[in-house]
Amino acid sequence: MNCLTIFRMGIDLFIMKSFIRPLFLALAFLLAASVGVWAQKALPKPSQFLVNDYANLLSRDQVVALGQKLSDYAKQSSTQIVVVIETSLEGEDAFDYSNRLARSWGIGGKENDNGILIYVARDERKVRIQTGYGAEGFLPDAISKRIIDNIIVPAFKQGKYYEGLDQASSAIMKLGAGEYTNNDKQKADGGSGAALGFVFLVVIFLLVFMFLVSRRHKNRNNDDDDDGGYYRGGRYDMDGRRGGGGWIFFPGPGMGGGGGSKNNSDGWGGFGGGDFGGFGGGDFGGGGAGGDW
Repeated sequence: MNCLTIFRMGIDLFIMKSFIRPLFLALAFLLAASVGVWAQKALPKPSQFLVNDYANLLSRDQVVALGQKLSDYAKQSSTQIVVVIETSLEGEDAFDYSNRLARSWGIGGKENDNGILIYVARDERKVRIQTGYGAEGFLPDAISKRIIDNIIVPAFKQGKYYEGLDQASSAIMKLGAGEYTNNDKQKADGGSGAALGFVFLVVIFLLVFMFLVSRRHKNRNNDDDDDGGYYRGGRYDMDGRRGGGGWIFFPGPGMGGGGGSKNNSDGWGGFGGGDFGGFGGGDFGGGGAGGDW
């Protein structure tokens, strides 16, 4: 084997290594990315409740009480505070998962992005507060951390899970007092209600008018001696029917009929864990804090 042949073999080997190495690196990168995606914990479906205890850390009465409190606050302020308790993160990072959950559910209103998620992983003993863009003003990261360290963690260490979540949510409510309201929504509802009320009155007026015209027409076409009418109890009835039939009543907006209905006109309702009608598509940018107990 001469020197030229050896030189050519060396060049070919170098070229092969230069081509294969990047290819292997690219394949390794794609494999790692795929494994990362496959390893992600599956998200629960968007809930109709503001308190979601999948790990049974709270009693049913506690879930109802806390849910009603958060539902009332959402009605007053439009800010949605959501509690999610799960058994395990299944190997996923607490920040990544809770942020992904908050964004997937769309907690908070789309207009203000004023949603807040309190996430608890029971087995890993981790807690996270995720704040939507619009909630970061009254609930900055440093305050979220203080709420976790000074309220939630001490209570959780004593097994007082409800107390920790109840006091933490109260602290957040005080911080957000006056930040957002439902006034604009109420004004919109009031305007539409007034319009519907006007239409309702017009319909009633037309029905009464048509009834009176029909009544008068019948009176003209019937004499007192006509067999079509007769006296009963001092009143003259036409066509053998009792006179003075009552008003026809059509329930207007918000006027109760039979069966179940929402508890109020703005769409928030229910008591089971804070059933509130659905999330508004709020977005999150990663604000908040975390801790463990």
